[in-house]
Amino acid sequence: MFRRKTTEERRIEENTSEEVGDLECEEAIMRDKERFGRARKTLMSYLRAKYGDDVANRALWRVNRRHTEGYFPNKH
Repeated sequence: MFRRKTTEERRIEENTSEEVGDLECEEAIMRDKERFGRARKTLMSYLRAKYGDDVANRALWRVNRRHTEGYFPNKH
């Protein structure tokens, strides 16, 4: 019911402009992918609620595209 906000959630709440929102979404998704190997559903739900479906989905698409094009090193 009540929970503390994670540092990612607090950092994202600080800036709400769309341009900064795009960057914040991308950074949060990249951190999630580095830590868990994927973007978690809970993070994406939070980003979609905060910034809207379009901004969050575009950010996820950009991160995934950079990943498939080899911009991120593989940890396997």
